Amino acid sequence: MEFETGRSPAIQMSPRQRWSIAFTYMLIILGLALGLNQRDSTLNLASEYSNLEAGISAKYPARWLLEETGAFIFRVRDMAHRGFNTVIEVSAAPVGSDTSERNILDQLTLQRAQVLTDYTVLAYDEFRLADDSPAISMSYSFVSRDSNPFLEGVSSIVYGLDILTVRRGQALIIAFRADADIYHRELETLRWFVQNLEF
Repeated sequence: MEFETGRSPAIQMSPRQRWSIAFTYMLIILGLALGLNQRDSTLNLASEYSNLEAGISAKYPARWLLEETGAFIFRVRDMAHRGFNTVIEVSAAPVGSDTSERNILDQLTLQRAQVLTDYTVLAYDEFRLADDSPAISMSYSFVSRDSNPFLEGVSSIVYGLDILTVRRGQALIIAFRADADIYHRELETLRWFVQNLEF
């Protein structure tokens, strides 16, 4: 009397079937690589900004919204992010010969403390621009609330970083702000922006 052992007989594949499976796997890997490359190139598309009057040219992510009306030279925002939109803002102010960089940052702090909830300066540090010229940076945080009265707004903590340099009697301020949850990831965008900024 013979009992079945539960083993199925070995499946024999022809050389053609083996090549078909290998070819299928190669196509899948190639498709994934092309998809990732296409995604990265789409995300890394850049738009150009130029302001001859201010003497500034810059590159910024193509999918970000550009604004030029306000108390700044220009501002770009990532409107795709829910909650607080990541912002890079470039502004300039004339400075006197006796005005220090720290005075300018202290003045910014006084202005912001009146309009931003729980505004707190976290640290001051040195910064090197793309051309290796020195600058000073100030990191800070504040709480952002939804301004729409019809929506139940959720507060979010925002981290910011100002980069300040003084050239030819003019202070140039690059202000970067992002939601605390994505701030460190978005710093890469700021570094790329600063490397491509000319003034």
